[in-house]
Amino acid sequence: MQNKYLINAAKRFWFWFWQKLMNGFAPSDIQGNYKRPKGFLIDKTFNFQSNTEKTYLLVGNSCPWCHRTLLVYKLKQLSRQVKVIFLEADINSGQWVFNEKFKGCESLNKFYKKASKHNVFRSTLPLLFNFHNDQVNILSNESSQIVSFLGSIKGECSQKTLKINNCDQDLLKVIQTEINDGVYKCGFARNQRSYEKASKRLFEALKKIEKKLDKNIGNWICGEELSYADIYLFPTVIRWELIYRNLFKCTEKEISDFENIIKWRLKFFTLPSVSETCFDSEWKNDYYRALFPLNPNQIIPVLPSLEEIILSIPK
Repeated sequence: MQNKYLINAAKRFWFWFWQKLMNGFAPSDIQGNYKRPKGFLIDKTFNFQSNTEKTYLLVGNSCPWCHRTLLVYKLKQLSRQVKVIFLEADINSGQWVFNEKFKGCESLNKFYKKASKHNVFRSTLPLLFNFHNDQVNILSNESSQIVSFLGSIKGECSQKTLKINNCDQDLLKVIQTEINDGVYKCGFARNQRSYEKASKRLFEALKKIEKKLDKNIGNWICGEELSYADIYLFPTVIRWELIYRNLFKCTEKEISDFENIIKWRLKFFTLPSVSETCFDSEWKNDYYRALFPLNPNQIIPVLPSLEEIILSIPK
């Protein structure tokens, strides 16, 4: 029989070590509630229409905040105005790295330093920037701001692109704080109380969206036209069965119970080029291997493909 004192000591050490790891992965308040670090906006006066410099967008395949920027980029067909560069998640070093050196930098961290951003909490994606006199000019690393920037670009007359409408800001805030951040508040909760609080608010917010879709004349969250509410919600809901349900303990209800959201998700997924922004293999590899505090053995569960999940649910 193992020594109970040794077992208790090991548990206490592991919990202490887990807390230290979580402080690096996901900062929290004193009650144990996850708080997502905010990005920064550098140039509030930047205007794509008057800018002659090439603009760059750095993204990662697995990041949901990057995903929303990619959706706007694809739906508005912005390849002429913006160059997208994908970075990979280096599991061993815990940072984003370039596939090939970019401006002499191998990692995102070095690129931030090149841009003279030494004191940020973490070098994060997405990142929108251009070059001014050969110097890196960061425009923003906050996804909501980048989405707004990209959405403000006027397409060429020859291009027929989907229009993305503005929507009620209170609704957008609910999606952002209670659903987008909400799944992370569940997964990164430090204690039972903070987890249950996050779970309750997450599923209450999903119920609000479900009811809103039920009352709509059209097929989108805000009615007949696509809006930023749809852009914000999709990256979270599309990852649900593969990532958030199990790894982040979002288990209070099955996402399939929200029939209107499921129908909406399928409709959004079939929009032109949207499937090109979904990388389910990378999602599983990065989430289950990189988030060591949530999955210490780094085992990637056997799961159906994204298309199997999307198409298996009755329309």
